[in-house]
Parts: sequence; structure tokens; C-alpha cells
Amino acid sequence: MAFYDEGMKIFVSGQIHDLTMVRTVQAECIRTGHTITHDWTRNETGDKLLAGQAAKFNEPEEAARRAVKDTNGVIDCDAYIVCTSNESVGKGMYVELGAALALNVTTGSPRIYMLGDLQHASIFYFHPSIKRVASVTEILAELA
Repeated sequence: MAFYDEGMKIFVSGQIHDLTMVRTVQAECIRTGHTITHDWTRNETGDKLLAGQAAKFNEPEEAARRAVKDTNGVIDCDAYIVCTSNESVGKGMYVELGAALALNVTTGSPRIYMLGDLQHASIFYFHPSIKRVASVTEILAELA
């Protein structure tokens, strides 16, 4: 696990309909000196994501671009946070969590945190590499 003068590199995942929580967690990480490896909640090519819509399947180049950026964001992070309070089951967040788990098991990094109430469950939420936390403050205290 690498520590940097400017803080750690963090990727925050969650369900697309829970942008408010994801952005709040990202803002708190940035406020305390960490960097976000990729902010998937902001789409620099348009407002589809900001309107709560994922890349459409009829736009394969855009979907591929977003998938690469999200995957690289997970690969580049020191800490991965998955927000689980959303009422809807996510899709991409599970792929991102799988990537983080595979990296953690094979390399020991990133640290993986599950933040929020479990409104839905995956058996992978109970993997021993994942630490359940009640608040972003708890994560940031551990990373300090």
C-alpha cells in the first residue's frame, strides 16, 4: 500500500441512482487531502450520466470508454469504497467491486471498504478482504 504526501488515491463506487452519496464521499476524501482516481459521476462527454442514465448500448464506443476509465480508476486506487445504501441493485458497481477484490487478493491492495446500510446484498459483501464501516470519517481516520 503506497502512501503519498498528497494523500491516498481513492475510487468511490456506488449505484448510479445514488450519485449524491457517492459525490459526498468523494468530496470528503478530497477535502482531507486524498485524490479520486476517476470520478465516474461526471460525464465529460455530455449530460447523460448527470441525468441518471448510463451509456446506452447503442453507443458502444462511449460505453467502452467509460468502462476503461472505471476499470483504470479501480486499478490505480489505494483504497476502494463501495456505497451500499442505495435501494436499487447496481450493475457496474459489482464489476468494480470484483476488480478491487481480485487486486486485493492477488496484490494486497487496494483496501476495500463497504459504506452504508445494506439495502440489497451480494455474497461478495462478506468477503474477508472487505471492511464494513459506518461512516466515511471512519475510513479517513484509518487511512490517515
